[in-house]
Amino acid sequence: MRSRLMQRYNQRGRLSVLSLLVVIALVVTACVAQTPAGSGVATGDTAATGEATTIRVTCWESGEALEPFNNAIEKFQAENPEIQVQLECIPQEYGTKLLAQLAAGSAPDIFQNGDGDVAKYVQEGAVAPLDDFISGADGLDMNAFLPGVASFGQVEGQTYYLTKDYSPLVLYYNKKLFDEAGVAYPTADWTWDNLLEAAQALPKPDGAQWGIQMPNSWGDLTWLRGVLPLIYQNGGSVISDDGLTTTGHLNSPETVAAIQWYADLIRTHKVAPSKADMDALAGVDLFQTGKVAMLWTGRWPLKDFIANPELEFGTMGLPAGPSGKANALCWAGFTLNANSEKKDAAWKFLKYIAAGEGAQEFADYAFTAVQAVAESQNLATDEYNAPIIADLDNVKPLPEFTTAKFADCVDKFYKEEIEQVFLSDKEVQTAMVDAATKADACLAE
Repeated sequence: MRSRLMQRYNQRGRLSVLSLLVVIALVVTACVAQTPAGSGVATGDTAATGEATTIRVTCWESGEALEPFNNAIEKFQAENPEIQVQLECIPQEYGTKLLAQLAAGSAPDIFQNGDGDVAKYVQEGAVAPLDDFISGADGLDMNAFLPGVASFGQVEGQTYYLTKDYSPLVLYYNKKLFDEAGVAYPTADWTWDNLLEAAQALPKPDGAQWGIQMPNSWGDLTWLRGVLPLIYQNGGSVISDDGLTTTGHLNSPETVAAIQWYADLIRTHKVAPSKADMDALAGVDLFQTGKVAMLWTGRWPLKDFIANPELEFGTMGLPAGPSGKANALCWAGFTLNANSEKKDAAWKFLKYIAAGEGAQEFADYAFTAVQAVAESQNLATDEYNAPIIADLDNVKPLPEFTTAKFADCVDKFYKEEIEQVFLSDKEVQTAMVDAATKADACLAE
């Protein structure tokens, strides 16, 4: 099962009045409310009416990914019959439709956001600070969470989100292809040079196999999160700490050199598939079919790989660059709607799924931030998960947290320019200078 973490990158911008009305109509017709059978959903305030209080929860998941939600809801309602939970999934255009609901005052009490939208939603006042709940009578010990992961739900010292799941970037390798080529498996001591040397030794002469696919976000070579570890590994950055400028960061010598190294894998060394290659093989899992010997992506395909009896593979943390090791996290969290009129009931469910028994349901599908649950899974000693867990020590902060404008001003122009590097052979240096110029103009508006 693939995680829906990457949905966050489609959550863009504000809506015009006309488009807002259109989208609200889409929400009404497209959203499907899913409530566990026999839940007896009722509306109203328990104290005032004697009936159960209904809280609404939304997410971007669909299919199998709804199982932890439904399991958690069923168990929660059995223990808390005074609160009924209505799950509303929006698997397509989640961010756009959620923004429309927020603008219309019809958003659910609890909703899901990805890391790229944390700063934006906080700045717009869409999410409620959780600190009073955390320290209140029905409080929560934040020491229950892995501190480095929990911090992704905090902005300027306040907590707005509790972690749903997360994943660092991972290097997968096909043992059979490595054995056939006589190449040693990746180790924790690997550097960029080791990765490139292996990638050059693994392709087949007929062009039917590449050494590595990176970064893999469903064929998107412009995925900044996938390249971000390389930038950090070379001592580079994307934006200033205050979120005001990208000049001297996105176009710095260190960042340009890291992106150049990445681009050279595809354009110069030809050890990684190009956009044209991936378009021609659209829908094909290049790693599981043996068309690439290594894969640089998140943890989300791990279950599928394990379930494939024909696939002999291993996992490893990312190699070190000239400035050492670094990784980046893909993260999703739950938050309370700032305008919810049922915050107390919503908090009870939020705490249950993020830190209580409900968190176990989500831990069966992705990494959990709850330390006790993670320890019970023995992930630190598991054959596949141990190298991933070990690399969490190298995770760096995300540039998205510096400004609510990151998606619209920085990521947008980075994508536009890096795309020209691959489509028209634009020089990386020129592309990043142009990206920084456009980004800074946008940030200054």
